[in-house]
Amino acid sequence: MKIAIVANTSWNIYNFRLNLIHFFLAHKYEVVCIAPVDRHTEALTTLPVTFVPVEIDSKGNNPIKDARLVGKFLSIYKKHKPDVILQYTIKPNIYGTLAAKLCGIPTINTVTGLGTVFLHDTCITRLAQQLYAFSFKFATVAVFQNEDDRDIFVQKRIITHAKTQIIKGSGVNTTHFIPAKTYSKAFAFLMVARLLYDKGIREYAQAAKCLHEQHGNNVQCLLIGAIDSDKQLGINKEDVHAWANRHHLIYKPFDTAILKEYQQANVVVLPSYREGLSKSLLEAGACGKPLIASNVSGCKEIVIDNWNGYLCEAKDAGNLFDKMNLMLETSPEQLAEMGKNSRDFIEQNFSDKIISNDYFYLIKRVTESKKTNTNDIH
Repeated sequence: MKIAIVANTSWNIYNFRLNLIHFFLAHKYEVVCIAPVDRHTEALTTLPVTFVPVEIDSKGNNPIKDARLVGKFLSIYKKHKPDVILQYTIKPNIYGTLAAKLCGIPTINTVTGLGTVFLHDTCITRLAQQLYAFSFKFATVAVFQNEDDRDIFVQKRIITHAKTQIIKGSGVNTTHFIPAKTYSKAFAFLMVARLLYDKGIREYAQAAKCLHEQHGNNVQCLLIGAIDSDKQLGINKEDVHAWANRHHLIYKPFDTAILKEYQQANVVVLPSYREGLSKSLLEAGACGKPLIASNVSGCKEIVIDNWNGYLCEAKDAGNLFDKMNLMLETSPEQLAEMGKNSRDFIEQNFSDKIISNDYFYLIKRVTESKKTNTNDIH
C-alpha cells in the first residue's frame, strides 16, 4: 500500500502528520510526502519516506495561477501512483482533488478548520468556497475535525453528508505529553498559537495587561508562537515586542521543545475565534492542565465548562480576563482535579493511536471500495 500525504508546507506535515506517518510506516505502508520545501523538509527526509517537492504559494489568491497546480499534482500523482491520497490545507484539497480524479486515485481530504475562507466575507473567500464546491464533487471522502465545520459544508452544498466523516483532530502523543509538577514561581498562564489576530492574541494581551495591573508579578502571562508572514491577518513583530516591553506579556518564539513550557504553566489559554481542533489545547490537556478557551468550534469539543476548565466568549477580552481571574480564585485542589479531567479526557478521545486507527480504517474502506468498483466494471 502506497499512501501520499499532501500539504501546503513541509512544516504542516512535520508538525501535524508525523504521528500518522510513523503509524503507517509501522504497518509497512510506503509513504510519499508532497509539499513545498521549507526548513522542516530536512527533518522529513530523515524518515524512510519519499519526499516530493512541489511549489505552492500558500498565501497567493490568484486562481488562474493556482490552477496550474492541477498540472503539477497530475504529474506527481501519475509518476508515484499512490493507492490513496491524503490531502490537507485548502490548495491541495481543491487542485489536488481534480488531479487525483483525472488519475483515478481515491482522495481523503481533511478540512482542518474553516479559517479565513469562512471567517471573512470577501470576493476572494466567496471564490474559494465556489472552488471547494466544484472540486469536492470529485473527492472520495471529506474528513472534518468537528461537527460544526461539517454542517457548514453540507448546508452550503459543498459536499453531501454521506461523503463525510468526523476524525477528531491530528491526535496527540500521550506518552510524550505527560503531566509533571514543575510549576513556575508565579501563577503562569500560557498561550501557544500562531501569531494571528483570529487566534485571539489581541484579547489575550489585553487580559494580560489587566491581570498585571491587578496582581503584579504574582501572575505571568506567556505567549509562545511563530510570527506569521500574512500581513493582513498576522500580528507584526513590533506589536508583539511592544506588549512584552510593557511588562504584561512574556513572548517567546515557538520551539519544538514545547513540553517543558506546558508542564511549567498552571493554566493554558486559547481565546481563538475558530479552530478545526486545537492542537495546543490537546497537548496541554495531555499534560494535565486546566484550560481556558473560547466557546467556539474546535475548542468547545476539548474544554468542558467547569469540569476541565472554563469557556469564554470569543472576541471579548473582558470575559477572558474574568475567566483567568476565576482560575486564580480556584483552589489548588480544584485545579488539580481539572487537570486530571483534562488528561483523562484527552487519553480517552484524542490520542494519536485513536486518530491513526481512524485514518487506517477509513483508508481500508476507501481502497477496498475502489477494488470492488473496478471488479464490477470488469
